[in-house]
Parts: sequence; C-alpha cells; structure tokens
Amino acid sequence: MSTTTEVPQQAAPVEGGLRQQLAPHAAVGALVVAAGAARIAVHAVGDEKAVAVWVAGAAFVIAVVAASRIRRRVFDKKARRRALAFVAVAVGWLTGVTLAGLSLGAIGLLMAVGYGLSMHWWRQHPVGLIQPKVTRSAYQRLWAENVGSSDGVLPGSRLTNAEPIGAGIRYTLRLRPGKQHVGMVVDKMKTVRGGLKLRGDQQLIVEAHPTEPEPTALLTVVTNSPVQKGVLWPGPAAFDSETGRVQLGPYADGEGTAFWRAYTDNRLWGGFIQGGTGSGKSRLIDSLAMSLASSTSHPTVVWYGDGQGGASSPLLMRHADLFAGTFERILAMVAGMHFVMLLRQRENVQHGHEGFTPTADRPGLLGIIDECHKPLLEAENPEYWKRTQQLAATISREGGKVGVALVLASQEPTLNAFGGAGSRYCEALRSSLLTGNGIMLAGDDPNAKTIFGVKENPKEFPTGGGYGLVAKPAPGARQALFRSTYLDDRSKTIWPTRFTWRSLDGTQAGVAVQGYRTRERTFAERRAVVDGVSLIAEPRRPEPAAGGDGAALESFGGAAFPSWSVMVAQAQQEARKLLGPSHAKVVDAIRAGHTSPARIAEAIELSVRQVHNLLGDLAEAGQVRGGGRQYEAVNQAA
Repeated sequence: MSTTTEVPQQAAPVEGGLRQQLAPHAAVGALVVAAGAARIAVHAVGDEKAVAVWVAGAAFVIAVVAASRIRRRVFDKKARRRALAFVAVAVGWLTGVTLAGLSLGAIGLLMAVGYGLSMHWWRQHPVGLIQPKVTRSAYQRLWAENVGSSDGVLPGSRLTNAEPIGAGIRYTLRLRPGKQHVGMVVDKMKTVRGGLKLRGDQQLIVEAHPTEPEPTALLTVVTNSPVQKGVLWPGPAAFDSETGRVQLGPYADGEGTAFWRAYTDNRLWGGFIQGGTGSGKSRLIDSLAMSLASSTSHPTVVWYGDGQGGASSPLLMRHADLFAGTFERILAMVAGMHFVMLLRQRENVQHGHEGFTPTADRPGLLGIIDECHKPLLEAENPEYWKRTQQLAATISREGGKVGVALVLASQEPTLNAFGGAGSRYCEALRSSLLTGNGIMLAGDDPNAKTIFGVKENPKEFPTGGGYGLVAKPAPGARQALFRSTYLDDRSKTIWPTRFTWRSLDGTQAGVAVQGYRTRERTFAERRAVVDGVSLIAEPRRPEPAAGGDGAALESFGGAAFPSWSVMVAQAQQEARKLLGPSHAKVVDAIRAGHTSPARIAEAIELSVRQVHNLLGDLAEAGQVRGGGRQYEAVNQAA
C-alpha cells in the first residue's frame, strides 16, 4: 500500500495531556516506594532472603496478571513489547533491591531503563498542544477528505496512530464525543468503505477500543488477509481444556482467535448459529462438534439432528453417537435429552451435587440440530412442532447446569428459526440459546442482525464461507469479523477415526433411556431410517398418535422409552418439594386474574425477574402453564 507524507493546513488537536505524560513517572515512583517498603520489612524481619522470596513471589503474580491484561488490551505491537519489558524489569529490579539494598545508583538504573522503555508511550501521548510531525497515510487522507469532512458521514472524526500489521494497517479512530459512536460507523459501513476506496477483497474491521474511553474505536484495513484461503481445523487442540472454550477460527486480520464458550464452572453452554446459503454454517458445526467430541479433559457426547435428513453434515450423520434425521426422531432426541436432564437434576438433589463437571461416567451431552426451523415451525412440522419447541426451550433454559445443552443452527434469519414469533416458547428459546453463544455468519438478509442484537450487516461480510461474528464475546475479547476453521475431504476421512466418539453406554443415563441402547449405529442403518426403511431386526415401531402426546417417544431406535406420563409425574412430584410461600403467592395471583408476569409482580410486590423464576419453578412442578404474557393455574384435582 502506498503512503504519502504531508502536513495538514490546520493541525488537529493531539490526544494526550499531563496525566498520560506522568504515567511512566508514577510507575517508577511506585516501584521506588515499594522498594523502600521492602527494605523496611528486611530491617524488621532481619532475613533479607526470606523477604526477597516473598517480594519476588508477589511481584511475579502481579506481573502475570499485568502481562495478561497487556496482551488482551494493547493492540499496538511495539507498545505491547515495551510494556511487557517494563513489567519484567520491574520484577527483577524490585527483587534485586530487596537483596542488595536501595541506593541512588539503583534508582538511577531504574529511571534510565524505565524511561527508555517509555519513549514510545510519550510519543503516542504528547502533552498539551505540542504538535509532532504528522505523517498521514493514504487512508488517513481519504478519511479526512471523504468521511471526516464537514459534508462527510462522520464530520470531525479522524484516523490517528497508524500501525502497520501483517494483514494491513490499523488506526485509532477518534470520533466526536457526545455526537458520534462506534455503532454509527458500523451503520455507515458501505459509505465508509467507499470513502476509503476499498476493493471488494479488502476488509474493514471497526471495534471498540480496548483501552481508550468511548467513543474512540479501532479501525483496521485488511489488505492482505491471512485467512483468505481458509484455515483447516487444527485437530483436538482446538478445544482449550483450561478455559473450556473452542477455537472457532482466526480474526480476519490474523490478530487473535474467536472462541465458542463450551464449559465454564458447573455448566455446559449451547448456542445458536445462523448463516445463509454458502455461509459455511454446517462446516462450522462440524468443527465445533469434532473439537468437543475429541476432548479428553471434558468428556462430551454428541447427538445430531438434521431438519434436512442428514444432508447438512454427512460427517456427523456418520459419526455422532446418535442421529435423528426425521421430525419424529428429532422429537425423540430432544425428549431423550430432557429425560437425561431430569435424571441428573434428581441425582443432584439426592447426592447434594452442585452444578456439573464432566466425567467419563457423567459426560456432557451436546445436542446439535441443523436446519432447526424445519422441526420447530408448525408449517413444516404440523404434528410434532409444539412439543419439540417446548422441550428445546426447557433444555436450553435449565439443562446447562446438569451438563445437557442444545446448539441450534438455521439459514432462517428471523424468529422462524425458533418456531415463529407467535409461538409460545419462541422467545424463551432464542434468549436462552444466545445467553450461551451466538454466531452470525454471512447471509443475504440483514434481518439476522436483529436476532443477535448487533449492528453489523451480514450482507456485507466477505463471500467464500466461514466469515462470521460472535454476537456476545467474553469480557475483554474482540468483537470482530473472523473466519471459521473447516475440515477438508482428507481431514474428514482421517480425524474422526483418530479418537473414540463417546456415548452414554454404560452410564446411568444410558441405561435409563431404554431405546438408546438399540439406536442405529451404522451409517447404512441411519440412512435407511431417513429413507423410511428399518435395517434393525426389532419389532415394528408403533405409529405415533396426535402430536405432542408423547407417542413419538416410544419409537426411538426400535425400542420403547419409559412411560412419558409416569416420568413427567415423578419429575413434577420432585419439583413440588422445592416450592415455597412465594410460589403459592404467584399461583394465588394468577387465580385472582393477574395472568402476566408484570401484573403478578405488581400484585405480590416482587420484581418481574423474580416472578419469571418462580413461574419457571411452577411450570416444572406442573402447577401453571403458559408462557410470554399469559399464564394460567393448573387444576390439580383434574
């Protein structure tokens, strides 16, 4: 990229000030004070080595924390290296002074090294109205002329602190406080791209600045993306056993990696993935499933359902522990997950367990349903949609704390992905899934951003598959365009056979779900079920009756489930034991005609959030039914 050097006719105010200038002096001063305190401790204790060990240990811990924050929040590579070097010098100097004593020479050495490392900081934060020599790149000039000009879309804004990176160039975007914000830049992305005269194969990434106050942003022009040719799945190393996260793929500028939150303390998380035709949605699902299935530290069983009968992912149709390729089987799959959830909830109560930690005999259970709009929409699945939606919503809301979670994926960019706006459990399902993870991939319909609550338009994502955005990244993580890893044909042949796909066989849950033991295990058997043929020598499965009555649960793999009515009655009996006076007040309020959560909250003087939680408990206990803004009490005598 060519650059030009010019001095503007009117120099713009430079960010900085006395406070920023004094930061290195404050750091050096704090070290000298700490050294003095350490020497006082030496005189009080009388053992220099013991105090030095304690000082070194404390300094090391502080340095590790500081280094972690620097790596996550400082994007300027030179500034990052200087900051890490300063931290290392501080630890060594403080430990040495504790042993050797504090002297003017030691202070002079600290000042020389510390101030030398601070020169880059001072250049980035000049004081007052001091104007450094201004070097403007072509993009800075184009921004000033076309975007930040008085008649531009973001008048008064400017690009500063140009930093070349391997994939292009990064700037600090100075927006006008009180008049502009990062969301405005994202909304005007097409206009901004035009103002910078970017080509179709060049990406523009705009994100909140990790260290500067709002509305300052980071703007990256990607001219040579390292992910343009795609990134292969790296193998089981994609799962980070320390954090419980799965690597989704590198950011478009190659600076860092996007993650899927799978396991946290006491919980397994699900989520929702949306992308249009050719977005790479199913390939992302393959990578996610393989990463969790191959984990040795967090045993995970993968069940897979597909609204298109297995066409979305032949890999998971072949290798997942359980495959559901028809609407009836998908209902049976979520019913089986719900059964496992209820069983583990009962185990937690009986044995005093709190939350969930995956083990070999109690592994995580992750259910994936691709093209989920098909089994959840009444128009597509008139017989089983309602019960499927209800069970999916319950699992998404309650299953994670006992290691049972759902991942739904769809091309549908509206609430139809969850069963449609008019359906009872649609919003509960959407919100519960997105509390865990939300991935928006490229697509032709900008309505998708409404589902995820983001500003970015998926129509403007690059083509080629795999490009997406994490809707709610972890604290401190970037919210920027990434490209997911994928498995090519060779990887699909090699990797799935290098590890054992876990199952519930031999576990208490596997024994309890009777039909699970005779599920189809081979690819031929699973394909035959989709084709309407049974290759398993089992009695003919009964035809289901009316949708939602549980009859479909009696035809899972050719063997019967436990009686649904008995299982539900037992679960409700256990749930009633946990009800208290507040639950009774909610029921009384509903019987008095207060049927919405807001009206109930007003009647019994609790918050709406508390009322929602109480209603969830009562629904599990079978004492109320409904959803959204309409609930009714169940007549227990009936």
